[in-house]
Amino acid sequence: MENTTQQTFRQSIAKLRTMIKLIRESIDKGYLREDWKQLDKGNNYESIVLTESGYYAFSDDCIVAEDEYYHEIEDEDEYVYDDIDECYILKVNANYVLGRRINYYTHEDNCNSNNEIYCYNGEYITDEYMQYNGLVFDIHGDICHTDDVYYWECDGEYHHEPEEEDEEEEDDDNDPDMESATINSYSYRPSMKFHKLSNENENAPFFGIELEVERKNSNGLKHKYMAGLIDHEHWYFKTDGSLTDGFEIVTHPMTFNYIQQSEKTFTDSLKLLVENGYNSYDANTCGMHIHISKNNFTTWHLYRFLKFFVENKEFIVSISQRKMEKLKKWANIEDDNDSSLIYKAKKKDGNSERYVAINLKNSQTIEIRIFRGTLNINSFMKNIEFAHALFMYTKENKDVSLDGFKMYLETSCDYSNLKKFINLKNL
Repeated sequence: MENTTQQTFRQSIAKLRTMIKLIRESIDKGYLREDWKQLDKGNNYESIVLTESGYYAFSDDCIVAEDEYYHEIEDEDEYVYDDIDECYILKVNANYVLGRRINYYTHEDNCNSNNEIYCYNGEYITDEYMQYNGLVFDIHGDICHTDDVYYWECDGEYHHEPEEEDEEEEDDDNDPDMESATINSYSYRPSMKFHKLSNENENAPFFGIELEVERKNSNGLKHKYMAGLIDHEHWYFKTDGSLTDGFEIVTHPMTFNYIQQSEKTFTDSLKLLVENGYNSYDANTCGMHIHISKNNFTTWHLYRFLKFFVENKEFIVSISQRKMEKLKKWANIEDDNDSSLIYKAKKKDGNSERYVAINLKNSQTIEIRIFRGTLNINSFMKNIEFAHALFMYTKENKDVSLDGFKMYLETSCDYSNLKKFINLKNL
């Protein structure tokens, strides 16, 4: 009968054989390098680990996922890198997340609204993906495309039916033979028509203009007839709950050069509005907003664009032709530090509200909201020139000082209305 020492010896021999067999299998499977003896310093085998697959490997050749070793090459189908938690996790516990430019994996526990990740049509998407692809939350919290819903000005939510329009105006006071045009609800979103010159660079930014107008009194031409008088393929009309007795003129996207070429069209329409009892500058309710296509901004370009507003507030107020209290109410210049500006520029989002100087909440455009409404063609063009000049200046220059911007204007052949305004106001 064997004694205890002999039993222990036999068990050790059996374990050693099993270990040698597993070492050979690990080498055959590609887990353990053939020169493992030379690579293992001191032959104490401390740098060799048992992987979750059951084979030996050097720890330097492995990653650790959920407290287990996985060979970096042989087990690559078993694990992924979690970009949120910045660690390796098992693929079976990971979800693939679609972003705007970069897609990534993260643990299924991270796929929630706290991380701005949502489930849509069986896929996980980011808030940035939603904005870039025109997706929004409706009033019930479901994700929908903007083409399938209507934005209601009254509650700031998206609905599946149009917002009720104002009651139809009486037609008694106007000539029934006059042509009229449709004034759509505020939530109206037509298919955009992009206008540019035939020889323009394909990367030229597009600008969209919103101009609010008010009828001075009941003697002015009624809304739909006024709209009929200035109706044009370049724009359409909408109601606006912030107006007392007026409507909004919204252009289709145009390049700066196209707008310059179309100046006479704008001049004639603004003149007709004045002649038929409408105003904008003297109405406390009216503003002029300018949109610029978001995809023309890089992160650092947008950062400099935003920073110019923060660091040159007095100049911005003067350019806007608004009083400070009105600017704070409708287009407040936020006191952002560099970290906040970089965050907003990186996301191309980040505003907590729409009534700020530069609204980033729109999915396709940034919106400059500072300008006082105007029916004067010189002021109208001055506002557009400022938007384009600042876009170009912050694209080409790291300096966001007012002196640098004015020097840029002086060396440019464009922006005559803006330069004249700056000189007259001694800005």
